[in-house]
Amino acid sequence: MGYDVWQRAKPATLMTSMKFLLLLFLSLTTCGSAVKTAAVQDMSAEAQRHVRDAGAAEGRGDWDAAEQSYLSALKLIPAWAEIMVNLGVVYNRAGKTDYALRVFARAVQIKPKLIAAHLNLGITYFKATRYGEAIPPLRRVILLAPTNTQARKLLALSLIALESFSEAVEQLEILNVNEPRDAAVLEALGQSYLRLKNYRKALTHLQELKDIAPRSAKARLLLGEALDNASEPELAIEEFRRTIELDSRLPEAHYALGYALLKKGETEEAAQLFADELEVNPRMTLALYHLARINLNRGDLDRSVLMLTRVVDCSPDFRPGLEALGQVLLKKGNAAQAVTVLERAVTLDPQWPDGHVLLGRAYMATARRIDAKKQFETAQRLSIEQRKRLEQKVSASKAATPQ
Repeated sequence: MGYDVWQRAKPATLMTSMKFLLLLFLSLTTCGSAVKTAAVQDMSAEAQRHVRDAGAAEGRGDWDAAEQSYLSALKLIPAWAEIMVNLGVVYNRAGKTDYALRVFARAVQIKPKLIAAHLNLGITYFKATRYGEAIPPLRRVILLAPTNTQARKLLALSLIALESFSEAVEQLEILNVNEPRDAAVLEALGQSYLRLKNYRKALTHLQELKDIAPRSAKARLLLGEALDNASEPELAIEEFRRTIELDSRLPEAHYALGYALLKKGETEEAAQLFADELEVNPRMTLALYHLARINLNRGDLDRSVLMLTRVVDCSPDFRPGLEALGQVLLKKGNAAQAVTVLERAVTLDPQWPDGHVLLGRAYMATARRIDAKKQFETAQRLSIEQRKRLEQKVSASKAATPQ
């Protein structure tokens, strides 16, 4: 029974890119005002003057003066929803998010079909990273104005932030039809399909992204990620190498290539790439973990234990890191420390047989034979259960295949 762990439950490249996408959309998103001239001509001269003064104050960036002028207008006409939206925009620009949310919500109550009110409410929630609360007003905008691209993009990004990828791709596919070859949309689509493990569609969109941006290292990295997940390792390696040629400082590029080579057994080049990744990205825990495992397999226990200790310090709930540290502590004869580490690993994932085996060995080394026996029995039971589940899955797959 081996202890090497070569899986990536959530590709690090993907998670970093999702964060990048959110930042990208945030940088492009501004809170827009309602039409400032709305119904002004039908209001009193005093109300018109306050609105003109507010507009002038906005023009020179005097948010306090703009706020006071809009409030004066609303004292005269308390249910003026459009001016509430403009006031909310001023609040946002002055950093008064809670005030903005209140006036946008009030504008929606007064005028339920005022698109600017719903849109600004959704934008404000989105910028405050309150994605769940952003979704209802953004959906309302799309219902009232299906061609509103800004609302649909923000809705898609809110769904991605909440990991509702199936719903996100519905919105993104509409955007892709209405605005084909939009790089940000293609990137979001590719990554969402990766998370849904629909590698065929991920490849389609990421290949198109590469075609429109052939010198984009980011596009190459994502395409390589999709190819690797789609069991095309050689093509993935080509894309990862091209990524590094285009941008040798791109975070996670060296790691992606190193991990792909590691799966092929090319450990020496992989080790160098993991080291290169740590030069670019010192907090890349997975690169440090795999480099530590390579050092463990080389017999360099001292270096391995130092690296794995750093891994566990950075990611205390990373079960493979705990198991590897327990393994190297056992090899160094530090059985008591190994017990402490491996007990944590087993607690984190009690269904993983190898963890119980390692803990059993650590108990044996500390003369806790009864505890060791229990761990070995648990590991054997879990292994049998895993094998049965696999056999049932294979049988069901064969039964479902047309003859």
